[in-house]
Amino acid sequence: MKLLHRKYNTMKLENIIDTNLYPLTDQDSERYKNLLDELRLRYRTKGIVTLPNFLQPTIVESAVKDINNKLDMVFHTDGTHNVFLDNGEPVLDENHIRNRQFATKVGALPYDKMDPDGGIVNLYKSDIFREFLGKVLELDELHPLADKLGACTVNVFKKDTMHAWHFDESTHSVTIMLQKPINGGEFRHTKQIRTRGQIDEKIFNDLNNILEKDEKLGGNNDLVSTLEFEPGTLSIFSGSTCLHEVTTILGDRCREVAVLCYTTEKGRKNSPEVQKLFFGRVVD
Repeated sequence: MKLLHRKYNTMKLENIIDTNLYPLTDQDSERYKNLLDELRLRYRTKGIVTLPNFLQPTIVESAVKDINNKLDMVFHTDGTHNVFLDNGEPVLDENHIRNRQFATKVGALPYDKMDPDGGIVNLYKSDIFREFLGKVLELDELHPLADKLGACTVNVFKKDTMHAWHFDESTHSVTIMLQKPINGGEFRHTKQIRTRGQIDEKIFNDLNNILEKDEKLGGNNDLVSTLEFEPGTLSIFSGSTCLHEVTTILGDRCREVAVLCYTTEKGRKNSPEVQKLFFGRVVD
């Protein structure tokens, strides 16, 4: 992926991430090339890769401190949605998987409330990091999301909150765990069970099989995996093709995850429905 312009941020990348483990600033090295080869293969076959200890501990600490000082700015969703995060299909029964509603309670600190000088926003704006993501995802183009609310955010899960089963609107998701809850808050996901945007009888049948089995067996469902990742871990995930959820938070410590949104289409924004659902307002 070629970049025509390179902007320099206020923080050097090596002060944000562990470049000894992940040599993003040494793109001509064999270590960098080997890392890319490993991550590409894993993403292609599994739909998810994780990079433990990606962020410097000081960046994690400062990000969590900033977020916890802004909890009154977090918008809390308490509603329902279908797995496709859209308006469903009125001609089908309300209990059909196309329309079935799932309860979600989650908070989001929007992009316009994030610290513009902090490590998370600097990482999001980094051309080197974006170029790295594009190579892992094997995309010719990758652009920041042109969304004033949803470009770079933090999902904040308080006690008794959760994010129900869904597919993402974006082709992929890039997240960084910042703070884990005391208990609960597990990230559970399927393998890649559909192509992006696929809504047909096959996916309806697959979804019914997965959810029926999960309701009966819960954590013993072999169609669902649980991702374990510690603060500072970067995750690159095919959220548009893998069904996923975050289970209910137990205990008083919030689950806090940075969400860095990119798109293959320059100028793309979240739909008004998604903005309204997760941020409580619509901004052009």
